[in-house]
Amino acid sequence: MDMPPLLRRRWAIFTAGVILLALIAWADLHLNDAVPLALLYIVPIVLLSTVLNRSQVGLLGILCALVAEFADEYPWNVEQGIPRDILYLLAYESVGFYVTEFVSRRRAERLHVMALETEMAARRGAEEQLRLVLATSSLAIVTSDADGTILDANSSAEDLFFGESLLRGPLVGRSMTEFIPSLARVQIQREGWQQMKTMMQCQGFRSGRQPFLADVWFSSYKTSHGGRLTSMIVDTSAELRDREEGNLEQVLAGSRLAVGALAHEIRNICAAIAVVQTNLLAKSPHLLESEDFLALQKLTLTLGNMSSVELSRVKRQSASLDLQPFFRDLYIIISASLRDAAVDLRWNVPDNLTSVWADAQSLLQVILNLIRNAETALARTVQPYVDLTAKQSAQGVEICVSDNGPGVTQPEQLFNPFCTNLGKGGFGLYLSKAMMLSFQGDLRYVPTSAGAAFVLDLVVAEAP
Repeated sequence: MDMPPLLRRRWAIFTAGVILLALIAWADLHLNDAVPLALLYIVPIVLLSTVLNRSQVGLLGILCALVAEFADEYPWNVEQGIPRDILYLLAYESVGFYVTEFVSRRRAERLHVMALETEMAARRGAEEQLRLVLATSSLAIVTSDADGTILDANSSAEDLFFGESLLRGPLVGRSMTEFIPSLARVQIQREGWQQMKTMMQCQGFRSGRQPFLADVWFSSYKTSHGGRLTSMIVDTSAELRDREEGNLEQVLAGSRLAVGALAHEIRNICAAIAVVQTNLLAKSPHLLESEDFLALQKLTLTLGNMSSVELSRVKRQSASLDLQPFFRDLYIIISASLRDAAVDLRWNVPDNLTSVWADAQSLLQVILNLIRNAETALARTVQPYVDLTAKQSAQGVEICVSDNGPGVTQPEQLFNPFCTNLGKGGFGLYLSKAMMLSFQGDLRYVPTSAGAAFVLDLVVAEAP
């Protein structure tokens, strides 16, 4: 079996030291008395001390002192032998311990240097990875000093601040005031300032003072050269535009539904007026000669034409909707609301529901409206709960929202506009049903022994 190189080298040194010690002892015994060799024992002690520990070096010193005393021709007595042996022992032990300490320190220094080199290599690797992440990150990352001067910036920061400008240049050395004035005003140089880790939304400027909305995450820290501020900046102008356009679309869609509901009711009133006019003509045919009666007919017809907006024509942007992520987001939204209202949520939604044809935002609004109505109805209920169950049906997917509240007293008026069991006018259920109809779904009330239950019928999306 092969020895490790270090062990083999130590074993060779030990063997050489023992052989050298034996040779010196043999020479000390056989050479002329006029040649003292006690000093030569220091050589094997130096050699062996490089591979022995402290206790072994102490025993080696004692051994060499005994061998030197035995090999020389000096007479041994109390007056001469004891001082001589003490002198031998002190010399051998001192040299041995000195060599052992020296070798130990050198070994410790070498291990320390190796550890430092390993740490530096790991640090260089981490710094290289960090530089690579910063260079390739899609986030604009900028480091500035206490005066707001940019000290470092990645390529994404240059793309953000310069855009398509032909006057691109290095950001280093320029002031953050040119690009993110609010960030340049962050105080990191006053006395007693503390480290900050926070975010803010503010206005930024590209080259040429073109403004944009920026979300900024920044942290401050101290260095030997003063305070530093590292920022991660994202242009959220597109998200703001999309959000506002989405809000506008929701407002317009709600307005169209409200107008459609009003037109529907006006059309019903016009139909009733037309019936009354017909009955009047049947009883009094001479009314056809009355200009006022004819004018009333024309006004009624005009009003009917003005209210010809059909609610079913108010369509939403429907598409194939994957219900799994939809229900995941829905649970996050309604669970917090019901928890704050001290209402228990019973969630029964399987993971294998098929995709349906719906508008995600409209479907979310319908369910939230049902949940809000349930919260109001459960205000005085003991141990209130809302049960949301989804299941596959023959026609598609059914979503049932039920509660253990006081129930519905006039279910036939639930989906009529301006009618509600709460005693105040409202469009909630009427508009919710209209939204469901707009993407071929339906909303219906299901009578139960206790509480109220509403079922949303959704059509399965056809595979492309």
